[in-house]
Amino acid sequence: MKIRPFYLWMVFLLMLIIALVRTHPELSSTAENKEFLMGTPIRVKVEGPNAPRLANLAIEEIRRLDRLFSKFNPQSEVYQLNSGKKIRLSPDTSRILEEANKLAKLTQGAFDVNLGQAGGEIDLGAIAKGYAAESARKLLLKKGAKSGMIDMRSSIAVFGPKAWKVGIQHPRDRKKLIGAVVLENGESLATSGDYERGEHILDPRTGKPARECQSVTIVGKDAAETDAFSTAVFVLGPKRGMDLVESLPGIEALMVDRNGKIIKSTGLILAKP
Repeated sequence: MKIRPFYLWMVFLLMLIIALVRTHPELSSTAENKEFLMGTPIRVKVEGPNAPRLANLAIEEIRRLDRLFSKFNPQSEVYQLNSGKKIRLSPDTSRILEEANKLAKLTQGAFDVNLGQAGGEIDLGAIAKGYAAESARKLLLKKGAKSGMIDMRSSIAVFGPKAWKVGIQHPRDRKKLIGAVVLENGESLATSGDYERGEHILDPRTGKPARECQSVTIVGKDAAETDAFSTAVFVLGPKRGMDLVESLPGIEALMVDRNGKIIKSTGLILAKP
């Protein structure tokens, strides 16, 4: 059987493209990078020119913010603030604290980064991942990425025209999903639950564990806000939590209460897992 020259040229061109992408990864239009930062596995997916380089930039942005916000790192600004040192805050630390104070007022104290209500230490754990995901998303857009996802497990941010289906884990059965949400047009998702570390979510107003919910998932536009609201709604419980969600434009919620009842906000559209 004779092989036509046209097909030989096609094979040659395909091999050439593969070789170019391998030797020049900046030509690749898709990339995925993984890392462990802020106490959680991170996965960044990017589509667009220079995708591998941009995926690395997103990881480095999250790493940079972790160095600022960690309450365990003696070099971080939060650690130094908690140690009583007077320091000049970076724009990011100032911004996240301003955002946290705004959200504390909006949630009537159900979200609060100040541990202990008499000027205790700062803990950004309920907003830092969302803030980092949002910052990485903005950086990728600025650098020319076409679409992508920053997945920090409990906080997810997407961008670009592509739709991303995200499954929501059942808080009592790791193998079961209670539903899925399709994220698009720059949406974000955050989940707070008691299924990984037990009663680790405290009501900042009382200092006691919040026990009215098993999990809360929030969908919105700003990843820092969705991160904070997932904690606040978890603390507020089914009635007051959903009342808050319904009062906020562009915010939707899926909740599992302490009895296992699934409750969703009026505007939330669930997809099949």
